[in-house]
Amino acid sequence: MRVLTGSVLSAAAFVLVAAVAWPQSLAEIAAREKERQEKEKRKAGGAAHVYTEDDLRGRGAGTYSQPGSAPAATAASPGPAASPGAAKAEKPKTEEEIRAEQENDWRDRLQKAQEEVTRLSAEADRLQNALNDLSQNLYSGTRTGLLNRMDQVQKDLAASKQKVTDLQEEGRRSRYR
Repeated sequence: MRVLTGSVLSAAAFVLVAAVAWPQSLAEIAAREKERQEKEKRKAGGAAHVYTEDDLRGRGAGTYSQPGSAPAATAASPGPAASPGAAKAEKPKTEEEIRAEQENDWRDRLQKAQEEVTRLSAEADRLQNALNDLSQNLYSGTRTGLLNRMDQVQKDLAASKQKVTDLQEEGRRSRYR
């Protein structure tokens, strides 16, 4: 009997909670959102910023894949920065800016070295697969060429791995990471 009473009370509580937390209609949600946006407009002074295509494109400063690079056409066009006094008005870089440039340079060098290791590893794998192909003549000049090329790739790979290690150590000493 107690179990039945407990289950009836649980069901009643569930129905009561479901009735109180009845889902809102889409119109109610839209009205609340409109009120919230109007409050934000009043806080901001009423005028909202309208985004144009120039804003979305970064005003011609680069492309999607390279956001910081400027196209040659915009760099060659004369502007306020092209005046003769602009070079004098440039303030010297702060220590943080110099450090940031050095860190970016280091990251670029490290990335290139890691890409070189990846490329050489793939080439070594390709050469090893060709050497493992026993359907060829084992004493041909092609196989000798593959063996020579494999030795050279392994030397280059070891040098590239050492370069990555050196760059990582340089980054650790400079506290870039």
